[in-house]
Amino acid sequence: GAVDRQINLLLGREEEALMGRPLDDTVPEFGALARALMSESKPHARMERTQQQVDLTINGSERHFAVQVTRETATDRDFSSVVTFDDITGLVTAQRTSAWADVARRIAHEIKNPLTPIQLSAERLKRKFGAVIVEDREIFDRCTDTIINRVGDLGRMVDEFSSFARMPKPSFQLEDVGEVFKQATVLDQLGRSDVDIEVTVPDAPVTMACDRRLITQAVINLIKNAAEAIQAVRDLPETDASYRGHIAATLTASDDSVTIAIIDNGCGLPKKDRQRLVEPYMTTRAKGTGIGLAIVHKVTEQHSGRLLLEDAPVTERRKQGAAVRMVLPRYAARVANDSDADEFTPVPPTKALAANDAGLPARPAAE
Repeated sequence: GAVDRQINLLLGREEEALMGRPLDDTVPEFGALARALMSESKPHARMERTQQQVDLTINGSERHFAVQVTRETATDRDFSSVVTFDDITGLVTAQRTSAWADVARRIAHEIKNPLTPIQLSAERLKRKFGAVIVEDREIFDRCTDTIINRVGDLGRMVDEFSSFARMPKPSFQLEDVGEVFKQATVLDQLGRSDVDIEVTVPDAPVTMACDRRLITQAVINLIKNAAEAIQAVRDLPETDASYRGHIAATLTASDDSVTIAIIDNGCGLPKKDRQRLVEPYMTTRAKGTGIGLAIVHKVTEQHSGRLLLEDAPVTERRKQGAAVRMVLPRYAARVANDSDADEFTPVPPTKALAANDAGLPARPAAE
């Protein structure tokens, strides 16, 4: 039924691989928790429970589950076990994001304040003494320039953290999200002559409730990340001179959701800890703060959506790369025919409750 389909969706496995099979074979991590409860069983206990967080890799992505095993005991040989589990990946990520936002605020306060006097002092030293220093003038200039440039780099980094910490709450309005998407990509198309950006949107308007400014910010960050991934490939010594960056920016819509996808032929995403790339400062590139995907994830979360980090489909033109998708639910206004309504009802999230005998003997039916 619907519960079975939801279990299959959460665990990323086909029904045939789950139904009628011992839990130790289908999801060994859950089975281990059930066996631990049995080994710690208390004599004469009528009901026992154990719960813990279990991390699984589902279709290449790390997912976090809150798993509870409940065991009812009537006699030494008469018992049953029920395993319930909830995908709490979003909650875990939100907790980390909240912690990073606090770190960002502290960085802005503790680090940015002294940066300005450092830079001003270096600039003043260069202006005041640059003309009178004869011996080792080149070293003097190089050192002061290094201070000024590095302080500038730090300032920009702190600004990115600050922008992440200060992200506003969304203000939902009914928008043609296809038009918002096209406008967000047009500047990148004009400003990136070394990368081909192919934009695809439906011909008909795609109306949904969203925050135009936040969606625009997310799309710009996705294209920027894709361009940086392409540059990382271009910088490799073994890259062929004929290599050219390509970004496919597409928006597709159904009755229930809108999907924004940015697919590139850059260096791709790591297999390990891929989902943690949405945390600030988690980046695989030498340059950059990793704030881009963190902002995209926050915007997706604010729109009750899901952010998918995948490998780009391999084509004749694209041998590798990343595919990042924002899947956003479409909204319905609470007040019918009221164009001024600013409250919207999202598509309800789904939950899963699964029962499994954990490969244990079944409890006999009541007589």
